[in-house]
Amino acid sequence: MMKCNFMFAKNSKAYSVYLLFRFVCSLAVSMSTVLSIVYHLEVVQLDAFQLVLVGTVQETSCFLFEMPTGVVADLYSRRRSVLIGMFLYGLGFLMEGALPWFAPVLLAQVVWGCGDTFITGALEAWIASEEEDKPIDKVFLRGSQMGQIGGVLGVVLGTLLGNINLQMPLILGGSLCLLLGLVMVRIMPETNFSPAIEERQGLLKDFVCLFKLNLGFVKGAPVLLALLAITLCGGLASEGFDRLSTAHFLDDTVIPVIGPLNSVTWFGVISLIGSGLGILASQLLIARMEKKGTVSRTSVVMSTSAGYILFLVLFAVGRSFWFMLLVFLLAGLMRTIKEPVLAAWMNDHVDEKMRATVFSTSGQLDSFGQIIGGPIVGLVAQQVSIPWGLVCTAFLLLPALFLVPVAGKKRD
Repeated sequence: MMKCNFMFAKNSKAYSVYLLFRFVCSLAVSMSTVLSIVYHLEVVQLDAFQLVLVGTVQETSCFLFEMPTGVVADLYSRRRSVLIGMFLYGLGFLMEGALPWFAPVLLAQVVWGCGDTFITGALEAWIASEEEDKPIDKVFLRGSQMGQIGGVLGVVLGTLLGNINLQMPLILGGSLCLLLGLVMVRIMPETNFSPAIEERQGLLKDFVCLFKLNLGFVKGAPVLLALLAITLCGGLASEGFDRLSTAHFLDDTVIPVIGPLNSVTWFGVISLIGSGLGILASQLLIARMEKKGTVSRTSVVMSTSAGYILFLVLFAVGRSFWFMLLVFLLAGLMRTIKEPVLAAWMNDHVDEKMRATVFSTSGQLDSFGQIIGGPIVGLVAQQVSIPWGLVCTAFLLLPALFLVPVAGKKRD
């Protein structure tokens, strides 16, 4: 008879722990962030430039810490890196919710942005090493799906709490992150880790050595170079969408009041519908993989990138709430489908011992793109209009349409 507490044993299968982590982490993060921009606008009272600056500070933190934390994961322990990240997530969200002023909110972005860098790269490298026999596309897609399911629950809880008090989702979400970190200390295994450098020479020398190894490997992998460039384009084209969409809904259309659906509740419902669409799309993609054995990564990444550009431009020029809602959801769906497929594509061209560092490099390029793209579209939104800022955001992804065929044709 199977024990009901099998997930809480020290020797739990990594795949089960991975799915549990993705579910609970997404629940906590979604609960904390679903109304964070509304919180920034209505409680902290940020203007358009400050709103984008908050995101830029967070992405700058990710950019600065991404590579060092990836090196830590490859040199010492990917499990330990994930645990540190969860505790920093919790502290950052607690700080942001408890101190509703511009300066503490900026500092909170640094704290939980740093936590994010400890998790990204390390989590993917950890599960890819622990479950080497499983098809990685399916593992990442199933993890993404579990994250979306957790995100749905987080959206519901965050929206309900936000209608009581906009600070509550951040405070309770941060507390849940800390609790998840404590649970993972007990149940997260690490059995297949092998440090990238066997003979240690000190942290700084090890960092430099691994950085040189990583740089040399990436230079010799043309497909990986093209995929990293696509990631950079995605970063350029994401910050404006994430930070200006809510303001576009609030300023450029009339949000209908239907029963209990006020403006705060509507944003929760929108996020909920978007997560539901993502779950359905992931399941359809997984079912197709199980039937045919694989999917064309080139076709998926190309079609979702082109779709994102089209739907974001339509969202920017729209004025009807229902039309804007439709194309906004479709633009978000394009990103949801693309990201796990792109990660799996990248994983196939990465050396196992440098996996976390390469994934961290990808995260760093994404952050760098957001650092560059965020202020540009923020200034356009401030000086011209929010719709024009969103149009600029869409156009920043155009180079990816030329890079995807390059990655599809090249062979390492």
